[in-house]
Amino acid sequence: MPTTRVAGNRAFTYLYSMGRFGNSMTSFQHPADLVRSGDLLYVVNASDERNNSPRITKCTLDHEWVQDIGVPGPGTGFNVLTVEKLQDGQFLWPGGLAMDSDETLFVTDQATHQVHRFAADGAFLGRWGMHGTGEGELDAPAGVTMDADENLHIVDSLNHRVQVFTREGEYVSTWGGPGPGEGLFDRPWGITTDRHGAFYVGDWGNDRVQKFSPQGEYLSTIGSPGTGRGELRRPAGVAVDKDGDVYVCDWGNDRLNVYDEDGDFLVTITGEATEVTPWLQLTLRGSPDLVKARARVDMTPDTLLRRPVAVDVGDDYKIVIVEARHHRLQFYEKDPSYQDVRLNI
Repeated sequence: MPTTRVAGNRAFTYLYSMGRFGNSMTSFQHPADLVRSGDLLYVVNASDERNNSPRITKCTLDHEWVQDIGVPGPGTGFNVLTVEKLQDGQFLWPGGLAMDSDETLFVTDQATHQVHRFAADGAFLGRWGMHGTGEGELDAPAGVTMDADENLHIVDSLNHRVQVFTREGEYVSTWGGPGPGEGLFDRPWGITTDRHGAFYVGDWGNDRVQKFSPQGEYLSTIGSPGTGRGELRRPAGVAVDKDGDVYVCDWGNDRLNVYDEDGDFLVTITGEATEVTPWLQLTLRGSPDLVKARARVDMTPDTLLRRPVAVDVGDDYKIVIVEARHHRLQFYEKDPSYQDVRLNI
């Protein structure tokens, strides 16, 4: 029976998981980010150093594969010599993903230091970006989100800053910079916005999440370095639900931490994917030896989160956690008005 975690009149319940390791169709390979549009999910597969299958997997919440968007480019991993040979629709090392109101997809590529644009049906629309350290130049761009004006806020990870561009790639502004102080970053990764337009950035190397105004002014910090309750070790993706609760992928601690709107710690989710996903069932049906091998070992570690890297929370309170190392998604649901029946006894 799924466990329900309760904190502050909220309940978080495990629903199901999705995924298996693979390089096409009903599988993920080192997933790095996702966006949700209704019942559809778009999941970035970063692939690996061999550049086996970087792509976007488009699928439904009900495990139905729809299509793969994008294909591997020439070369392997961060081989910059192959960038000039890159063809339209090809990736080397995709990372972050965002969608605008027209359902145009914007994908960052950490190896080419560019942003790719695709239509929701997979049609390639263009790419832009230049490697460098100056204004408007990028170095390993990671997370990306849209503001109220539908400008792109891109985590320029190895330049330790956030840069703002129009959807067409015109440079607007920069905020942040390298360092441990307030408003500064060390290899930041994820970024999101809340209902007020504030930004939250996973400050990976500084073991914290920082909150900024819509103009990029520092407001507050969530978390501190460590492994204890509410502490963070290499935080990656961030999401904020419509109530203001903040969800942080605590990548280095293999868990998801949830905080309230004031940054106070609420609860930790560590994963409980005990069932065999429908996609994994396809693998097991064709491999009886694998079925026997799984029966001989303790599968408990496989049920837990392993390197959670991104998270999405819908208006329906469905939580989707992206696990990079287990090549899957775990789904939870939040009840925002939970009442403990024992209080009425």
